[in-house]
Amino acid sequence: MIPTGNMHEISGYRPRSVPKGMLLMHNFIIHGPNWRTGINGFRAWIDTEMPEGFVPCPCGWAGLPHFSYKEHVQSYREDPRGYQLRVRYQELAYAKVWSGEDLSKGPHKWGDLQVSANTQAERS
Repeated sequence: MIPTGNMHEISGYRPRSVPKGMLLMHNFIIHGPNWRTGINGFRAWIDTEMPEGFVPCPCGWAGLPHFSYKEHVQSYREDPRGYQLRVRYQELAYAKVWSGEDLSKGPHKWGDLQVSANTQAERS
C-alpha cells in the first residue's frame, strides 16, 4: 500500500460499500471476486486520493468500482479467462488451508466458469 491521503486498510473482510469521498483500491495479488482481504497476501484499502499508477480495475472484486496497479489491470485485461482459471485453481487447491471456506461462493460472479481440480494440468 502506498498511503496518500486518508488511508484506511480493509482487513479480513470484503467491503459492501465505499464511504462517500473515498476510493477503493487493492494490490496486485491474484484474487477472486468474493475473496476477503488477507487471503494469499491480498490487501485492499480506501483512501481519499489515488496513488500514482493506479487505474480503474475490471476484475469484479466485491462488486464495487475500484482501482488497482495498472500492471495488474493490464494483466487481467490481456487474459481474463486465464486469470479466472488461476483463481479457481487456487480456490480448489487451498480450500482446506483456508478453513474449508469455498471462496467461489458469494454474490459476485464472473459468469459460467466451470473449473475442475485438473484445470491447471489441462492448460499446460
